[in-house]
Amino acid sequence: MRNPHVVLAGAVGTIVVLVAGCSGGSARSAASPSAPLQSAQSGSPAASASPQALAVSPPPAPSAAGPLHVVLHDAFPVTYGPQQAPPGVIGTEAPDGSVFAAFGPEPAGAVVVPPAGSPVYVVDGDQSVQIAEHPAFALTALAADDNYLYVGGSSQIVAYDRATGTLAQTWTVAQPVRLMAASAGRLWAVLGGLTGGQVVEVNPGSGGVTTVGTDTTSVESVAAGPLGIYYVESGGATIVHINPDGVRQQAPTNQTVNLELSGPAAIQAIGVIGDQVLLVHDAGQGLDSSSQTYNASTLAGPQTNAPGTANSNHAVGSPVGPIDLALALSMVTQTSEVGRYNLSTGAVTDAVTYPAGIRGIGPLLGPYPAVFVYPASGPVYLDRIG
Repeated sequence: MRNPHVVLAGAVGTIVVLVAGCSGGSARSAASPSAPLQSAQSGSPAASASPQALAVSPPPAPSAAGPLHVVLHDAFPVTYGPQQAPPGVIGTEAPDGSVFAAFGPEPAGAVVVPPAGSPVYVVDGDQSVQIAEHPAFALTALAADDNYLYVGGSSQIVAYDRATGTLAQTWTVAQPVRLMAASAGRLWAVLGGLTGGQVVEVNPGSGGVTTVGTDTTSVESVAAGPLGIYYVESGGATIVHINPDGVRQQAPTNQTVNLELSGPAAIQAIGVIGDQVLLVHDAGQGLDSSSQTYNASTLAGPQTNAPGTANSNHAVGSPVGPIDLALALSMVTQTSEVGRYNLSTGAVTDAVTYPAGIRGIGPLLGPYPAVFVYPASGPVYLDRIG
């Protein structure tokens, strides 16, 4: 997933987020964010297995039709004042809807690196915010699947068993972890900076780490789905697919990038929605954007080409179709929306509207749509959209 954008009052910033749980019910929205939290596993042990099976009730799915609403609203114990910059967040969502988040001292708009010992929070189903883990190193990325919570750092990736909360595995990596995504029984990580690095594939079952790509210059986002991982090479000309067995496939994007105006990172893979891979092409001076879809199996495309504006078109898949966060270019004077996304037209409909005056909103996580919300001051909230 792309480093999703969040708009702050008077500026556009970037919050680093790695991807794929839900905020507690509305009755908890008034809970004190300073109340002590208990450490807890994500989910409850349900079977004696390795790893143990989880019994996590997913959050409410969005309605199939009609206007969307905020159905769950929970506060993290992370506060800031009206004159303070809101903290940055690294977040991810597991397939069952459990949301994991860690907050760093860096403001939104910077690269977020929560220091060693920072809590990783979890929100399972309609439960309240709890502490899942306290990694012993500064974390740079999060990902989760049905069995594990993965935490990346400067020289390692660790896997926590979600059922027991215990440290299950540790992998040493040659460069800092920048992005992670989990799917199809595999974990993929992009290592190193934007001017170099590599993609590695981790098989939690065998414990092996394999380099599957060395072309990650300008890769700011990856998309993972049942068929593997996808990303776009620097310059935007080639889309790459690596399946769970490490087999590489690539094809032309059939798009033209104005490198002088848009730069080599203009086209990025955002997510897998059904049998399609969603790309976003941010063009011009940072205001124009469009989205395209490609066949997830053959990479044929673009199949659709929808117009948009900067900070839009970063849709996630959900049980009822794509959901998008359409961010305001100015949080001071404009509203933002989370609504149903039309892959063909780029239209956002049946949306929840966030008023002008909030400090920021984003990123949007899926498959059970959830978004981080920054009010004028006070705690950061997680809103579940249904």
